[in-house]
Amino acid sequence: MAAGGGGGGCGESVDHYRAEVERLTRELAEANREKVRAAECGLAVLEENQSLKQQYAELEAEQETLRQELEQLHEAFSQAYTTQRKVAEDGETNEETLLQESATKEAYYMGRLLEQQAELKSSRSQASCTQVENERLSTILQELRESNEMLELQRSRMREEIREYKFREARLLQDYTELEEENISLQKLVSTLKQNQVLSVNQPISTSNARKRTNQDQRSLSRRRTTP
Repeated sequence: MAAGGGGGGCGESVDHYRAEVERLTRELAEANREKVRAAECGLAVLEENQSLKQQYAELEAEQETLRQELEQLHEAFSQAYTTQRKVAEDGETNEETLLQESATKEAYYMGRLLEQQAELKSSRSQASCTQVENERLSTILQELRESNEMLELQRSRMREEIREYKFREARLLQDYTELEEENISLQKLVSTLKQNQVLSVNQPISTSNARKRTNQDQRSLSRRRTTP
């Protein structure tokens, strides 16, 4: 007897462990799916950040190029200014023209440098906005998941209510049919009573037979009413 009890307990333990393993397997599969979705979102964000980093690096490289060109311009300006001083005999007109050209070029490169700095600042702001937008979308996604769960629950409840309404409708139709049959029987009974009254006036001898038929109809109607 003890061996039999031990075998039953072992079987129940195996079934319990098997059910637990299946549950854990389902939960692991769901967790893996969530990880895949999260990885996809993270990959999209990573690609966007990588693109912004690349743009940032390109802007920095272009800014560095502009700095180098500006330095070369300053150096060329110094050399030209030195040369101009050495050839002062050519007149002040040539010197003024050279200074104007140098100032124009310097202003141009300075404007380009400012534009690159503004673009760099805009790229940084865009990267920050992208991060904020990704966080907002993640929040919306979580809210949509919770809303979907609530909708599924409401739909299940509505299905149950619809089944209940259909059942009640069937019961009401059945009751209505029974009432119709009862109404028809009452109409027949009234008609029979009227006929019996007419016969009782014309043929008093058949009054007892009419009463018997009336009693039989009433008993039949009573049995029909009491029948569920």
